Amino acid sequence: MGLLLLFLDGVGLGDDDPEVNPFAAADTPVLDELAGGAWATPELHERSGRVLAALDATLGDPGLPQSATGQSALLSGRDAVAVMGGPYGPWPGPTLKRFLAEGELFAWASERFGADALGWGTAYPPGFFEALKRERFRLNVPAWAARRAGVTLPDLDAYRRGEAIAADLDGAAFAGYGVEPPGGHRSGPEGAASAGRRLARAAADRPFTFVDVWTTDRAGHRADPAEGRALVERLDAFVGGLLEVRDAATTLLTVSDHGNLEDLRHGRHTRAPVPLLCVGPDAEAFAGASSLLDVAPAIVRTWTSA
Repeated sequence: MGLLLLFLDGVGLGDDDPEVNPFAAADTPVLDELAGGAWATPELHERSGRVLAALDATLGDPGLPQSATGQSALLSGRDAVAVMGGPYGPWPGPTLKRFLAEGELFAWASERFGADALGWGTAYPPGFFEALKRERFRLNVPAWAARRAGVTLPDLDAYRRGEAIAADLDGAAFAGYGVEPPGGHRSGPEGAASAGRRLARAAADRPFTFVDVWTTDRAGHRADPAEGRALVERLDAFVGGLLEVRDAATTLLTVSDHGNLEDLRHGRHTRAPVPLLCVGPDAEAFAGASSLLDVAPAIVRTWTSA
């Protein structure tokens, strides 16, 4: 059995107000079906093959949740906010790197399955790797942990081979660079549903695939309702594509680190709970999850019980 972890940076569960919440304004038939109604007012549930939960992203701290501590808690199952003395981000510094070195999902997965068996589902342009070499760019927590564990971050060649998707979900940014997506879509972007189907196929033979959708947090900070709505609709189509061809043995887990995109009134992070959506044979492992600290232990349970 495999796990495809769709990480949505900066996505909380917000109010059912289309003026501020793009999830309430957008057309999201796939997410609505998974939520048992409107995604903006989800019916939290635990049933056979599916769990939808609301997770506390504050970890009891009064401050606004931040990416580095939230992502560290998500990957490790340990309270990174307490270690830092409060929410911290966006990138991990020396303290969080030492914290992560004590144990997190990528290291555990690499030890169990081998780094070559793991997948990173989001591709990067050449400038990204050049900036890393020159130390002009810092990795977020998942990317840092993945590289430390020996996982290869995909480049545009991997994208062209169909092994990874673009962070905007439909490939429009890469098309703007003149990069042709897989499948011969020469007249424009690949499309989010097609990208979802392709990624599901690529993940079918891997025990663990991580997809970093950082564009959701960027859209939240920009606080542009039109941009937010368009991205949410691409996300809906992408998830639909994933589920359309998902291998029956693969579990899809969607989760976030903190709120942001669900409230475009100010362009800042929020204290909203974040969604955990799990579909597939290992969904019951996430029943009862109530905070970011519950995600990694549940994943490890699926690996040790396999």
